[in-house]
Amino acid sequence: MANKTSRKAVPARNPKKTAGAAHHKNHASQWTGSRPEMSLGKFILMSAAVLALIALAFVIGNGKTDGAASCPLQISEVMVSNTTTLFLADGSAPDWIEIRNGSDKSVDLAGYGLVAETAPTDIFTFPTRSLEPGAYLLVYADGNVPAGSDHAPFRLSSGGGKLALLDKNGTGADIAEIPALENDQSFARNGDGSWDITDAPTPGEGNNVIRHEEAQPGETVLQLREGELEITEVMTGNATWFADENGRYQDYIEIHNRSNADVNLAGWYLTDNIHKLARWQFPDMNLPAGAYLAVHCSGENRTGDASHLHTSFRLAAEGDTVVLTAPDGVSVDMVQPPLLETDQAYSRTDTGWTSMKSPTPGAANTRQASAAIADELRTRNAGGVYISEISATSAETDDWIEIHNGGSQAVDLSGWGLSDNAGRPRKWQFPTGTTINPGQYMGILCDGLDNNSGGCLHTNFALSSAGGYSLTLSDPQGAILDRMFVDAQYSGVSYGRAADRSGARYFDKATPGAANSSASYSGRASAPEYSVRGGLFKSGDQISVSLTAQPGERIYYTLDCSDPTQNSTLYTGPISISKTTVLRTRVYADDCMPSLMDSCTYLFDAKNGGGSVYVLSLVSDPYNLTSAEAGILVKGNYNNYMKDWEREAHVEVFDREGKLILSQECAVRQQGQTSRDQPQQSLKLIARSQYGSNVFKGKIFTAREDDWCTSFIMRTANDDQYGTRMRDSVLTSLANSTDDLLYQETEVCVAYINGQYWGHYNLRETANTDFICQLEGWVGQEDTIDYVRGNKTLMQGSDETYQSLLQWVKGNKTNTDAAYEHISSVIDVKNYIEYLVIEMYVGNTDPSDIKRYRNASADGLWRWVLFDLDWAYHTDANSISAWLTPGGTGYRGQTDNTLFVACMNNPTFRDQFLTHFGEQLATTFAPESILARFEERYNVLKTILPDHRERWGGSQEKYEKQLSKVVSYAKRRPARMLQYFKYDNTLRLSQADYEKYFGEAMKVLNVTYDQISRP
Repeated sequence: MANKTSRKAVPARNPKKTAGAAHHKNHASQWTGSRPEMSLGKFILMSAAVLALIALAFVIGNGKTDGAASCPLQISEVMVSNTTTLFLADGSAPDWIEIRNGSDKSVDLAGYGLVAETAPTDIFTFPTRSLEPGAYLLVYADGNVPAGSDHAPFRLSSGGGKLALLDKNGTGADIAEIPALENDQSFARNGDGSWDITDAPTPGEGNNVIRHEEAQPGETVLQLREGELEITEVMTGNATWFADENGRYQDYIEIHNRSNADVNLAGWYLTDNIHKLARWQFPDMNLPAGAYLAVHCSGENRTGDASHLHTSFRLAAEGDTVVLTAPDGVSVDMVQPPLLETDQAYSRTDTGWTSMKSPTPGAANTRQASAAIADELRTRNAGGVYISEISATSAETDDWIEIHNGGSQAVDLSGWGLSDNAGRPRKWQFPTGTTINPGQYMGILCDGLDNNSGGCLHTNFALSSAGGYSLTLSDPQGAILDRMFVDAQYSGVSYGRAADRSGARYFDKATPGAANSSASYSGRASAPEYSVRGGLFKSGDQISVSLTAQPGERIYYTLDCSDPTQNSTLYTGPISISKTTVLRTRVYADDCMPSLMDSCTYLFDAKNGGGSVYVLSLVSDPYNLTSAEAGILVKGNYNNYMKDWEREAHVEVFDREGKLILSQECAVRQQGQTSRDQPQQSLKLIARSQYGSNVFKGKIFTAREDDWCTSFIMRTANDDQYGTRMRDSVLTSLANSTDDLLYQETEVCVAYINGQYWGHYNLRETANTDFICQLEGWVGQEDTIDYVRGNKTLMQGSDETYQSLLQWVKGNKTNTDAAYEHISSVIDVKNYIEYLVIEMYVGNTDPSDIKRYRNASADGLWRWVLFDLDWAYHTDANSISAWLTPGGTGYRGQTDNTLFVACMNNPTFRDQFLTHFGEQLATTFAPESILARFEERYNVLKTILPDHRERWGGSQEKYEKQLSKVVSYAKRRPARMLQYFKYDNTLRLSQADYEKYFGEAMKVLNVTYDQISRP
């Protein structure tokens, strides 16, 4: 039976204090050589036992035995593969059977017996002794049988088997059908009489098999008890932190005494295996109150030096389950580190575990402790050259690293390594002949170009602004001479070393090529806690919001949407709120940059159609949004038109029930082109590391599996603003009937900007490389895929293979199998057909909005993204003829149709295209199906559009007129497509072929071949 373990720990047993174990010595067996002859009485008992096993096996399915009703004893728990759960005084770890007296009277055990199916001739008879009511007795199944002992003459099989308890008459009184068990698992009886496998054995005590509310029957969940000690840091790939007494870097586990008294570590255990909790024992030593202790996980099992303890096990790079167990055998803490990079620690903080903090082995996980040990490696290797400053968030220039020669001699850097991965210290090497002079500051661009051009050095890696890694400088042999841990990076500041301060610091002004002389900070103040976060409220609600910060930190706030500064209101007590209010906060502290801004919008009586749509609140300083100089929402602002200005903002998204999905600082910019002339403008929201995170952490789009994205769009309906406000989003959703055509999902919402109602928006996914890689399963390869917009506007990578294909089809016949094979080696034919069929069906008169992509590291095939169908469903165009006419299609023939024209000359492609089109006309494109999509959206929009029109203009009459055009188009378009296919002069379909491809569609539309007239 498989078992499930949670992130809670296993109650374990102390080898020295296991009930019933400490008082027994394992005497030498009295049996040597052959077994003695069996007495007649024992033979009779053995025969009865075998018969009992057979009988019990027959009735076990009914959960009862013949003798059980009158027998006060029962088998309570069994372990068949004991390795660390229970030890005897001689150090052995026998398998064991636990017997319980379930009656209210003492029981004389003399005459009772145990027999195992695996050894039916070896009967254990209990010695003469009494077992008190509710008490437990352990029988050790180790094959040793000293007279009068609790050792059975048989062993148990790890593969399981039946075990029977016999009463004084030799009658079967109880049975356990033991399954196969892993090391240190037991088979335990629950309070209701049922049995369960558990990873929390309790030899000699009551069973307590606890299940998680989501666990399946038979699955075990582990539980912790709070203790004086806790695990505070784990490193599974150490390269430069906490050297042992021999100067080697071992992985480590750090524990902390969180109590206010010294704790003696004798009897405490660490393990990396929940089934072997007593794997390594601490020595007899005291850990002072509040102290931290790091233990090397070297596998060398050394305890002689209190400053350098070594466990008997090593840690796996992919992460182990680390468990800390108290002397009474109960586990008090457990952590499961994720896969960590080299030199990356998994650290406990006030807000949970993280891998983004600087390692602090043997010290608290604080900025002060980090600074104290940050320069240890540099000081020890004192060669004069070290990393002095970096920039990882500059919008104007590439990332860069600066190194400084603080020595008195020039240093030849030929072959030296620079890396953002301590596991690969020579990831990039300085070219031969590179020298840094005394006092010189040398800059290296981190742009991935890996060359020495324009008089600059370029690494083969870029810097991550998220932080959580070490930059290293190594000699030509790979020995790391300097290491600087990179914390989260923010816009407008650089990061490096100050001459008069330890550790790495943030500088409010970068100084490339010079000493770091500007004001510096040890870190950033933490964001405040709100007693009540923003949300949806009703008139009459009274809210009192309390704010808390760390000791010594000061909270400032605004209520007018402006950015909080130290000139804003200082928080001194709860804030009362009874109407729509935007509360913005920022925290200040000594030697710290101010915290990231935070915002909460308390919306009263939101105009969300009574809960039919999402509610979005966007907050930014009014100067960012509406000022004449910089406002991105100013209609027709010449300074802003076609500019991708970004402004800091805060976004909150609430679902239809008012539950908060997302609350996060972000960047905001205008989206679209000509739509910027509209009074209501489309906006793009982007997650940025400098504002806290490079992903939005929330499941915005319910149809998607992932609960994150890197950006999304507040779309106004653009060209359909005064039309149906749903053409594009409904029509692109037709792609959800395909197998692999990407499209932008939609969630309908109403938006509030700086607390003011801003009307209806369609939240849309952003069709960029992040979106593509997320849906294709290529996360992490965003910068390597090829990405093209329009005919050949290269957005990223290369378009060479596609353009080569176009040249090939222009100069070669495409009607052969070989041609089809060549085409299908460059494009995903099925995806291309799915894309074209929707574009043609909807009659998109602006098909130049094309996006295609490929991943050379995957199958290398070009694929298409369906987006921007605002110009669809307007003109009942003969899109078949338009796409088949050489020379371009769409507006002024601007969309290149060379590939499609060539492909339609190929019988295989032609057959696939016509087959798919016919299937779609009979299903997805059928009027009833299409109208159902529009009706579903209309039923949502009708609840919010009256308020929207009051805000932005328009009338119900005009809306219904536009809607009637869409309904009419949906009803007649399939029949019109049948006409276009039948009479197309290029296709020239025979009646047989026509009925083959469009027979089902004709049935759905209730027309015959002869009834389809010329268009």
